[in-house]
Amino acid sequence: MLKLFGRLLCILGLHDFHVVEVTFSFGVGGNVSKIECRRCGYVTTRHE
Repeated sequence: MLKLFGRLLCILGLHDFHVVEVTFSFGVGGNVSKIECRRCGYVTTRHE
């Protein structure tokens, strides 16, 4: 039941992200983090 509720939250866009990889750089681009949802596996990037 709890897993079904977690998947419903992912469908609504409320993911449980954790950082997978961080790329450091200088200049305009800055740092880029690759993050993944622990429940559904959705992977995206975040610019810091």
